[in-house]
Amino acid sequence: MRKDNRTHNGFTLVEMSMVLIIIGLILMTVFPALISLRTYNQRNLTDSNLQALLRATAVYAQATGCLPCPAAPDAVGPDFGMVGTVATGSPPSRPTCGKCAQPEGISPFASLGIPESLAKDGWGRWITMRIDTELARDFKVIPPTLPSAGVSKQGMCLQNLSKTNQPTVSSPDETSQPAAVVFVSHGANGFGAYSTLSSSMHPPIPGNSSCSGGRYEACNADNDLNFINAPLSNDKDYPFDDILLFMDRNNLLSLFGNGSCSTKW
Repeated sequence: MRKDNRTHNGFTLVEMSMVLIIIGLILMTVFPALISLRTYNQRNLTDSNLQALLRATAVYAQATGCLPCPAAPDAVGPDFGMVGTVATGSPPSRPTCGKCAQPEGISPFASLGIPESLAKDGWGRWITMRIDTELARDFKVIPPTLPSAGVSKQGMCLQNLSKTNQPTVSSPDETSQPAAVVFVSHGANGFGAYSTLSSSMHPPIPGNSSCSGGRYEACNADNDLNFINAPLSNDKDYPFDDILLFMDRNNLLSLFGNGSCSTKW
């Protein structure tokens, strides 16, 4: 009889266990870093898109003499992404300036001439837009400021405008600032964001959705004039990851050389 001296190559159970343990340790080290990097990129993209929306809004105001009305999130067909001014005439047409169908909605990206992607945040959700509708009416002044033309031709810089529709942005310590336009990304959790082709908010805010007792995300999703800009919080009962960008009319109009209104509402 011949003795078979061939050896069988392969991993033992102990070796396989060690390999799996090493892979697990590597994943435990790398995976959180990848999640952190992804979140960082999403927030950076959100900041970039918010800035783009603000610049596009300022350009629109410079070209038309008014702020664009927010677009309806549940519009369909050619109306989707268009300024939400009330249609007039027969057949009805949508004016660039005028009465807003709603003070809050999504950015009218089509009317602003920007890609739809810029109207969404880094998590792919619609960025909420709220404006002072007093600044959307037709002032018949282009550019929107004519400081040397007399009080009657001051355009968006008129001092006697109503404050009834003026948004405000507050901090948790109740410091409040008036705003001409407010943009809100509802963050990674998406609580309060408009869903695609729906006027409802998705996903809904968990638990008590009233704006009270530190529920700041609810304050930014209740379709009123008051917004809260709070620090990031991962608290289970009181989360906050909204990202806000806002400007009053003075700073907004000065973005493209129109000069600040230097007036108060």
